[in-house]
Amino acid sequence: MTRGSDGDDPWQRAEIFRSFVDQNDDLMLVVDPAGIVVYVNLAGERYLGVAREESLGRSLFDFVHPDDRERLRSAFERWGPGDAQSSLTCENRLRSWGGAERHVLWTVTPCRRADGSLRSLALCGRDVDAFWRLEGERERLAVRHRALLAGMLDPVVIIDPIGAIQYANDSVTSVFGYAPGELVGQNVRVLMPEPHRGAHDGYLERYRRTGQTGILNRTREFQVVHRNGSLLVCELSVSRVDVPGDGAPLFIGSFRDVSARKRAEQELARSEQRFRAIFDQEFQFVGLLSVDGTLIEINRTALEAAGLARADVVGRPFWETAWWADAPEGAPRLRQAIRAAAGGEFVRFDARMRNASGAEVELDFSLKPIRDERGEVVLLLPEGRDITALHEAQRRETAMLRALATIGESASLLAHEIKNPITGIHLALRAVADRLGEEHQALLNDLAERLQKLERTMRRTLSFARPLELRRAPASARALLEDAARAARPELERAGIALELACEEGLPELELDAALLEEALGNLLKNALEALPRGGRVRLSAAREGARALGLVVEDDGPGISPSLAPELFKPFVTDKSGGTGLGLALCKRIVEEHGGTIEAGRGALGGARFALHLPLSRRRTRGAGLRPRA
Repeated sequence: MTRGSDGDDPWQRAEIFRSFVDQNDDLMLVVDPAGIVVYVNLAGERYLGVAREESLGRSLFDFVHPDDRERLRSAFERWGPGDAQSSLTCENRLRSWGGAERHVLWTVTPCRRADGSLRSLALCGRDVDAFWRLEGERERLAVRHRALLAGMLDPVVIIDPIGAIQYANDSVTSVFGYAPGELVGQNVRVLMPEPHRGAHDGYLERYRRTGQTGILNRTREFQVVHRNGSLLVCELSVSRVDVPGDGAPLFIGSFRDVSARKRAEQELARSEQRFRAIFDQEFQFVGLLSVDGTLIEINRTALEAAGLARADVVGRPFWETAWWADAPEGAPRLRQAIRAAAGGEFVRFDARMRNASGAEVELDFSLKPIRDERGEVVLLLPEGRDITALHEAQRRETAMLRALATIGESASLLAHEIKNPITGIHLALRAVADRLGEEHQALLNDLAERLQKLERTMRRTLSFARPLELRRAPASARALLEDAARAARPELERAGIALELACEEGLPELELDAALLEEALGNLLKNALEALPRGGRVRLSAAREGARALGLVVEDDGPGISPSLAPELFKPFVTDKSGGTGLGLALCKRIVEEHGGTIEAGRGALGGARFALHLPLSRRRTRGAGLRPRA
């Protein structure tokens, strides 16, 4: 090689070029047309993992990742280096002899002879591993972001500045009925009802022009149109996102379907209205307390009774309210009761307070603990029942009972005083009548019968006036009916009246005073006997009445009960019989009620009168328990 005419040394130029290639950080290779390495720079030792002398003579494809070899061969074949006039750019993973991998971006340039034939290929490879790591991280972040958005229960929609939907997450399907792909590309107004649908483009145009909006970075409630045309109520939050490098912002809208919550709120409001309607219409005084005794709620009845307003008392300790202000002994007692109720105890006592007019009112007051699902006391329910009238009635009743007892005792003494003289007069009249003529005898007999009636009236009056003493014992309904029928049958048969007995099978026993019940049934059978003509029918029956009662019925086929007499049928001394005292039915009623039952009269299935005695199956303590007619 000789110097050039311009004084340049070709060897020097070659040395300079070799030094440049060896000092370059990029991988530089020269391969023959078959792909055999004929030159590699110093950087190749880092890339290929072997000394460059050892890489010479090897195929380029020995250093390409096995998964990328076929793709690289296909790229070379499509490029056609023998005819190509331009360079090939491609990318693949390079695997070093030690197994290290990196991404390399290749620029392949054909080197030709003077005749144009392909002599070799020059390859320059740039390490793009850092780029791929960043790209991989970016993709992982993008995947996480997409997964985050897709996994959100609330629908998320991203729009551009003109309202076109760029992204919709999977929740739009479950909430709005659209598949995400159905929304992307559409204007977001497809989700809006009027008037917002028609005005939304104007909202965006005004924002682009003025930068003013009333929706960004706020949560507002809107209606959203479902795919099926129905309306949902959603809370919408919109934020602006400025993407680096993009000239236009994006807007992210997050929707929360609150339709169920709104329905629940409406139902709660209706429930509150119903509660208030029931709570305020309660006849008794009702409230709610916290466990420390603070008044939370009170009904209108209690407020009006004391002439108070709700604001006067709610939020205050209950014992400091006006209901207890005039009862110095009441407040300490109430505080003690609240402590007991907060501990789970039901508390009840009588209290006195003054109403709006200043009159004293007697209350049956109670505190009931209200527990949650874990059994802990969370509220207290105070209730007050105005028992002023009840106590007054009880006082009057007590006075009346005392008076009746006095009358009964007086009647008993009077009966003993009168009975013997009446008996003597009756016997004397009979004796005199036997000696008189027929006309005078009839007159004396009538007088004797009147004396007998007077004696019977006094005896029945005395019996009714005396208190009752119930001697309860288990008794079967069948035995009760049979005993009453046995006692009445002789008189009924003499009068030509048929008696039927019907008793339902399997009836439970009653706990009662059998003698008194037989007396009541006997009175009813005697009434039927007196009302029926010869050939009449009487039925005596017993049957179950639900789970708690048993009925005893006496009915006949007679003329029935006179409508004018029905309202006062069971009152003492009320009768339509010329020889009756009017005490028989009153005594029946009294016996039945002392047993905790009731009696009613009406028209029966046989067409005549029907008397039904309804007796409780469970024993109930009654006011007259423990008393029986005294001799």
